[in-house]
Amino acid sequence: MRIFLLSLTFLISTLVNGEPHPLRVVSEILPPFQTINDGGEFQGKAVDMVNAILDKAGYNEATIAVMPWARAYKKAQKETNVAIFSLAYSEERAALFHWVGALYALERSSLIGLKRRDDLNVPTLEEAKKFRVCSELDTHSYQYLKSLGYEPNKNLLSVRSVLATYRTDNGGIARPALNLTLLNAKKCDYVTGLWSIYAYSENADQSLKPFFYLGQPSKPLVLHLAMSLNSDQAVIDNLKTAYKTLRENGELHRICIGNDSAKLYERSCKATLPTSK
Repeated sequence: MRIFLLSLTFLISTLVNGEPHPLRVVSEILPPFQTINDGGEFQGKAVDMVNAILDKAGYNEATIAVMPWARAYKKAQKETNVAIFSLAYSEERAALFHWVGALYALERSSLIGLKRRDDLNVPTLEEAKKFRVCSELDTHSYQYLKSLGYEPNKNLLSVRSVLATYRTDNGGIARPALNLTLLNAKKCDYVTGLWSIYAYSENADQSLKPFFYLGQPSKPLVLHLAMSLNSDQAVIDNLKTAYKTLRENGELHRICIGNDSAKLYERSCKATLPTSK
């Protein structure tokens, strides 16, 4: 069994084709595909898929460091041989990474606020610029709003991601209370996030409402495994080959679907269907 170390930095050296290739893997908590269990282990469908890719590529000793997204994103942009997941693809990011392959899809983020705030019911995202939006730095939502003209430190405020998530007795998972605290304290008017995470399971908070959807409803947000630009070509090739093999033989899709009799993840897991289907 692979043990997941929740350290912020680490270096794993493995032997592939007789040559040493240091590999680091970074990620964040993103329920329900990426969570921390009661034993402190990083788990979920995305984690299982990445493990399968690492094993197939010959990096079976590699572990995954879990950290705030902004830190993970910065490492994957600036450092050598860093793999990152789950990274949303966008035109802005296209040339910033080597894209190994899609893992799963989620609905796009929303601007979420307090339901009782009738003043937040403005007609457009342009009108919403007069309010303060809090978003985790360098997330897809943050970059999307910035591209629309939202101004950092003015109407687009960055908040630090934290590793803790709430759990209920029935196993439900929700985002940390930080964003809710900011809304209730009127430090932020909206926060960004996936509505499914805020409304997940029995943790649904009746005081919240998704006011704006950040994207096209017909195009879910596809999240990928990617590598830093200055990575060794051999490492990139190994991971891409492993990904292609596992996708084409259906293994990634089987891992993604898992035991899903209710078909809750059918749409999310279409991202890993063999390309011939």
